[in-house]
Amino acid sequence: MTLPPTDSDPTPPGGSEPRGAPQIHKLRARYARRVTPDHVGQRVSIRRMVDDPQRGPVPSDVVGRLVGADHEVMLVVDRAGQLTVLDPREILSSRLVPPHPKLEPEPEVGTRQAPLYRPAARALTLDGADRILLVAHAPDATRRVWTAPGGGLQPDETHEHAVIRELAEEIGIEVDAPGPWVWSRRVTFDFRGCWLDQEERWFLVRLTGTVAVDEAPLDDAGAVEVRWWSLDELRTTDAEVAPAALADHLAQLVSDGPPGEPVDVGR
Repeated sequence: MTLPPTDSDPTPPGGSEPRGAPQIHKLRARYARRVTPDHVGQRVSIRRMVDDPQRGPVPSDVVGRLVGADHEVMLVVDRAGQLTVLDPREILSSRLVPPHPKLEPEPEVGTRQAPLYRPAARALTLDGADRILLVAHAPDATRRVWTAPGGGLQPDETHEHAVIRELAEEIGIEVDAPGPWVWSRRVTFDFRGCWLDQEERWFLVRLTGTVAVDEAPLDDAGAVEVRWWSLDELRTTDAEVAPAALADHLAQLVSDGPPGEPVDVGR
């Protein structure tokens, strides 16, 4: 006797898949993860899981040049120069792919000689006690750098929208709009083997009262901790903060209010 299909056996009699049957569980078995840190500089195709607001976790493909990789992150630059930072735990499959036969190759960037230019936005977030919210990033296995939440702009995204998105994705804090653009910073640095030439705009975000945050960022590969810092803690800490003169610039901002023009806060 032929039994009807069940939830654990979605294939009906005859062996064909029903329309709309979930495929995510099958992707893990069907595809292999073949890209390793040894393939930095080569063209790759990576399928990973992303959160869709309507559908939940869905698979999505990233194709481009692998510009940095270790056991915690993979960095891929596409043809438009857009950097994607991937969490290996979310990767379903990965493989090397040949150059596109008709389109220009992905740019050869991410080295000390040719760093990847990346416009970015950060949220200078203060609570009711004038504490600043900082995230600890791990640019390599031996360093921790504390800086404000934020990151690179997505295609056709404004700096202001990037601040709103990054705060929600990284920390789980939702704001309708950031305050004024108060600081500027441009720095070249090495993140997991990929050199970035990052031009940042810092926007003031004022929160009322005391806002609790989780022990680790929600969605930021390479970030390991988040916490509130008082001005006194910043002045006395031995931790590496960015910019290096963060305490001095913060003290002036709290004392004098937002400047008339964005202030260059240096490295």
